[in-house]
Amino acid sequence: MKFLVSLLTAAALSMPAHADDVSFGPNQLCGLQAARPDANPALRVKTVQGRNGPIGYARFGRGTPLLLITGYRATLGEWNAYFLGELAKHHDVIVFDNRGIGRTAAIEGRFGPDYGISDMAADAADVIAGLKLSRVDVLGWSMGGMIAQQLALDAPEKVESLTLIATAPPGPQAVPTSPDVLAVLSGSGKDAFPQIMRVLFPANVAGEASQCFVGDMFAPHGYKGRPVPDAVAAQQNAAMTRWFADSAAADALRRSPVRTLIVAGANDEVLADANARRLEQIIPRATLDVVADAGHALMFQYPVELARHVDAFVSK
Repeated sequence: MKFLVSLLTAAALSMPAHADDVSFGPNQLCGLQAARPDANPALRVKTVQGRNGPIGYARFGRGTPLLLITGYRATLGEWNAYFLGELAKHHDVIVFDNRGIGRTAAIEGRFGPDYGISDMAADAADVIAGLKLSRVDVLGWSMGGMIAQQLALDAPEKVESLTLIATAPPGPQAVPTSPDVLAVLSGSGKDAFPQIMRVLFPANVAGEASQCFVGDMFAPHGYKGRPVPDAVAAQQNAAMTRWFADSAAADALRRSPVRTLIVAGANDEVLADANARRLEQIIPRATLDVVADAGHALMFQYPVELARHVDAFVSK
């Protein structure tokens, strides 16, 4: 009996904390010698007509269509250019600005108190329709992951697969972003940038990330997406608050037919990986990977490895 107990104890100590823990190896911050789509001077941000006006988007690559939805206060330029370049090797990549940001118009009178995640999901559906695509693989990061979930609920016939990165489920069992972290992400001024880096990245890489974060952002020729209006940021914050109270959406996700990959950072200070584990419990066809030594901005920490991980899932 003592031998059996010792054997079981040793086996338990040798196992990872969770079966879904993964490692992407060394950080890929700074100094990458890889393709980036914005190196092509012919690439431009264009617009497609949505129900609320023009929506700014960029499209590049070859292969199956992959629609990327970005997060809180983020423009299409907040994607890591090397992450996009790796995805573009096998996919027709489409990135776009959420409403009221960058090249996507904020139509006066259309952004009142009812503005929410479902409205932004409708904008994403308009991009798909406007580009005359029938079905697409969808990837959402942070708040974009919430929009992607709603899109899969509202238009499952348009969504081939769903990849949810560093995001949270709907409903009161989610763990929202803390007020302190949200204040950092909403900050401005000379001290804001280093503070933002400290909440987007683990402490051991935040300094390195601050040196190359801006340079590694997707920057199509002639595109300027900043600054994000404070009113739009406030509306996005209100939309996420309502998302965290949306029990009906959580119930609907339990019946979702869409094949889903959930990726979370083990050191995410913005949306804790407990959200990803909750998502795995809710979505029937979900696979979860929690990445060791990763924060909220995984696509900047591991642009090439994360893109290959996504491609392996999407291409199944």
